[in-house]
Amino acid sequence: MTPKKFYQQPLLIIFALFIGGYLLVQQYSRPMLSDEPVVLKKANPPEIIMYSTRSCKYCYVAREFFKKHQLPYTEYDIEESDKNLQMFYMLGGSGTPLIIINREIIHGFNEAQMRDAL
Repeated sequence: MTPKKFYQQPLLIIFALFIGGYLLVQQYSRPMLSDEPVVLKKANPPEIIMYSTRSCKYCYVAREFFKKHQLPYTEYDIEESDKNLQMFYMLGGSGTPLIIINREIIHGFNEAQMRDAL
């Protein structure tokens, strides 16, 4: 019996693509975030809610923004719950992330808008 070549093993290829994609998203998100400190102008601590999915690269970048600036937030995955999905649509969501900061709705990841809302 001859050993299978790398390209004949689909699970290995899928795993390699997954790891490569994950590392690419991590590398891609770093330059997108400003090093400027966040100034809380409206509420301390701010009320932050994010409707997201696990596969969304901009959701990942938003999570990194919140972690980098030590901002507490509540996250609702719209793929995990019909209730989360219904609320997402009620808020006018059409793409993820949908971020609410101090009652201001932000569609997509926009660091400037997020900083203004804080």
